[in-house]
Amino acid sequence: MKFCKTCKVLCFDNTLPANGCKHKIAEITDINEPVRLCIVGGTERAMLTGMLKDEGIPYMEENVQPQGVANEIVTGYDVKLSNISLVVPFQALPKASELLSSLETVPNEIEPHIDEIKAQIEHLKSENKEDKPMSAAKRTTVKVLSVIALLIVIALVVFGTDALTSWIKSLF
Repeated sequence: MKFCKTCKVLCFDNTLPANGCKHKIAEITDINEPVRLCIVGGTERAMLTGMLKDEGIPYMEENVQPQGVANEIVTGYDVKLSNISLVVPFQALPKASELLSSLETVPNEIEPHIDEIKAQIEHLKSENKEDKPMSAAKRTTVKVLSVIALLIVIALVVFGTDALTSWIKSLF
């Protein structure tokens, strides 16, 4: 699954989001990658952030480029407060989308693609689990090399201190 690194919008069906950003499209490779849940403002923003806090879902609020002063005059909302992008970790997107669906006044563009998102999350989790643990022989080798490196560092400190003190004595 791909997303825009600039605006953090998910790209479904290989289509670019139509929001006017520069579109630095990248593959999602980490389940903690921040992605946009929605753009909200006012009461909906307060309700949704409260629900996210209650569920323990981490989120960030990012300002969206304002559409201009005319938008503020027409809507009566402060543009800076009415265009807030809520960003959540990719792995929390299904639960956050469920909370968003409970707010009927905010459109949920993610809900139709939730099965695809869940499949991608499971795929990314399984990739991380495939990291093989270190073998016993390799673990022993690392321990022995670590002890040798520690002894070398201690020897350098001792000999360096002796050399430094003898140099200081020679000054007097």
